[in-house]
Amino acid sequence: MLKHIIYAACLIFSVLIFFMGFNAVDLYKKNAEGFIVNKALAEETEDRDIQWFRDQLGISEQYIEEPDGIWGMSWAHFLTMVILVVFALGAMVLIIMQQKRTREIMESIKKEMEHGDGNRG
Repeated sequence: MLKHIIYAACLIFSVLIFFMGFNAVDLYKKNAEGFIVNKALAEETEDRDIQWFRDQLGISEQYIEEPDGIWGMSWAHFLTMVILVVFALGAMVLIIMQQKRTREIMESIKKEMEHGDGNRG
């Protein structure tokens, strides 16, 4: 019973940390905007700086990163993370099933030893 409570607490803690990370990113963005006096000027300067690097390195416009996907991640990254989470959850389910089966086998061995049904070679 204690193990189940610990597993549940770890799961809840992980979910909270996950969502706190997104809140921290939003808070950082809001604070960063407060320091920019003129946002339009800052964006223009940033675009000009990025364009200078592209010109120096000979990077074509076709390689410009477009923001897409979900939560600022690319779709490939998001899908990879989904697969990893599903795999991790599946592994946890298998571990729990294995523990239950081990407990059942140990209880049956214990009963056999108590009742004298087992062979004593």
